[in-house]
Amino acid sequence: MRKVMSANEAVANAVKLARVGVVGIYPITPQTTVIEKLAEMKAEGEIDADIVRVESEHAAMGVTLGAGAAGVRSFTATGSQGLLYMHEMVWWASGSRVPLVMMVGTRAVGAPWNIWNENTDFMSERDSGWIMAFASNPQEAFDLVLQGFRISEDERVFLPMMVGMDGFILTHMKTNVYLPSQEEVDAFLPPRRQPYVIDPEAPIGMGNIFPPMEYMKLRHSIHSAIQSAESVIKEIGKDYEKISPFNNYRTLNVKYRMEDADYALVLMGAWAGDAMEAIDELREKGINIGMLRIRYLRPWAESEIKELENVKGILVMDRATSLGRGGPLYLEVKATVRNQVKGVVTGLGGVLLNKEDFKRIILKFLKEAKEERSDGVEWYYPAEVEKVELRNPKDVE
Repeated sequence: MRKVMSANEAVANAVKLARVGVVGIYPITPQTTVIEKLAEMKAEGEIDADIVRVESEHAAMGVTLGAGAAGVRSFTATGSQGLLYMHEMVWWASGSRVPLVMMVGTRAVGAPWNIWNENTDFMSERDSGWIMAFASNPQEAFDLVLQGFRISEDERVFLPMMVGMDGFILTHMKTNVYLPSQEEVDAFLPPRRQPYVIDPEAPIGMGNIFPPMEYMKLRHSIHSAIQSAESVIKEIGKDYEKISPFNNYRTLNVKYRMEDADYALVLMGAWAGDAMEAIDELREKGINIGMLRIRYLRPWAESEIKELENVKGILVMDRATSLGRGGPLYLEVKATVRNQVKGVVTGLGGVLLNKEDFKRIILKFLKEAKEERSDGVEWYYPAEVEKVELRNPKDVE
């Protein structure tokens, strides 16, 4: 069926349909309505999960990890300061090779205090050993969370997975979402699997001290599992079409008008919609630009990214920053391709961009690319730029 709902509500429905057994909850804007919806479902008898209210985000991951280690399908959600507070336990979850799923409603981190959107919190976990996906609309949020349980629990992976989405812009935006039936989801999502289960009747050690060589081997196994996940994700994405044929999940990332593109814009998240409108208008003026939307940060689909070497120039826009270096997405792309890559950091702390801003940024990049100086990183402030009109498209071809 189709229902009008926000991405937060869509995630709660995915958790319900996945028959999750334990949800560790601690509220933080903008993810709070996810756990509120799950608590409401529990009160009304729609789900059989144990909703465990805890005293902090650190404890929320502790409960979720503990339930997963005991063999129960588990879920939690957080963002911003909560994700930073949870950071230690995020590493414990991956290091323990315990499958679970977490939703991250992205939000700026303090200081100073700010409750609006940016992606730096999510990007700060890219070295922690998790599978990391990022949604661009409520339907994709639902799909990725539901697929996340199967990806996480696949024996070729056995790692936790987080699904990010732009705070407020996506978490609270309502649109049509297609929900498959419980029977369809049961057929798609097999019973939970994991490498080991903590059982009082058969005690095992967990998290004890590893000798240096064994510790390094464990880290290597996580690295290899993340790389192996690329083929698993494609396989599961293809299978997902049987219950929801509306999106293509056969690739990790999403191309838009890249077939004949001379230049490429790379970004991730909900602002892709504005970017696509800007690209359409520039195309009408004879400028062949396309877009690659990053849907999976980990694994990093290097073969897909390397296809960008076929274009004349690459523009990467980050709603996050690695202070002192540039945008994290820019650094990832720069390390993968041989082209000149221009990075733009913008949209931090809730700064909003529209299609006109995207057109300005793209046109400036194209002018620089023509002059062979489209490299490095700059910061873009929408309120402090003069309007740029496209008078002669040939100037930036």
